[in-house]
Amino acid sequence: MSISERDRRDAYTGLEQALGENVANTIMQLLPNQPADQLVTRADMHAFGAELRGEMAGVRGEMAELRADMVDRFATAKFETQRLIVASMAGNAIAVITAIAV
Repeated sequence: MSISERDRRDAYTGLEQALGENVANTIMQLLPNQPADQLVTRADMHAFGAELRGEMAGVRGEMAELRADMVDRFATAKFETQRLIVASMAGNAIAVITAIAV
């Protein structure tokens, strides 16, 4: 249903006669002055919600991939750290044995 400017004027006139000029002005300022085809409908809101949920599912997938990548990287760093500690301990043991033998 499209509301014309004449319909808005008629509504204002009826409000003015029934409630007075100040109240009619206030009510008309609160009513949207947008063409009906520019107003958001329930279908628009449902479509937007579905689109947003789809985007969030993609974000959740990306976050899961990032988490898996971080877990792998931390596991690799832990392994490399342990390897360096063992190598360092072996080097220290060899240095002590060499020092005692000399």
